[in-house]
Amino acid sequence: MNSIILTPINLDKPSTDNGKKAKIDYLREREHSSSFDLPIAKWDDSKYGKAEIGNYFGFVHQTRNIVEIFRIERIILAEHRPDYWDIPEHRSRNILIFSAKLGEVAWTTYKQNNNYSENFILRGTTKCRFEL
Repeated sequence: MNSIILTPINLDKPSTDNGKKAKIDYLREREHSSSFDLPIAKWDDSKYGKAEIGNYFGFVHQTRNIVEIFRIERIILAEHRPDYWDIPEHRSRNILIFSAKLGEVAWTTYKQNNNYSENFILRGTTKCRFEL
């Protein structure tokens, strides 16, 4: 079974300051990578730094029922984080560099295929199981 780092993104109505910052960072990465067609988008690793090259990464849009899927191509040490990434508790997290977007899957389908409860809600960046 493969692993995937999942992070929730709320583009509609982020309810926290960190959620609002994540929305801005997500939109910046999407624009910078030509809507994720270029293999240069980046994001934080999980809190526990468990990502590995070759794992997958997914932006989870729970309210839109979409998971955008990427492959992790490189990992850069936290000391090289962009200055505009300013969520204090994330400063020690490594940076994941992605492939171009591989595709999308419905969030409900992801949960069903990977034996998560229908009511499962992703609350932060975490490493999960991922059946292709």
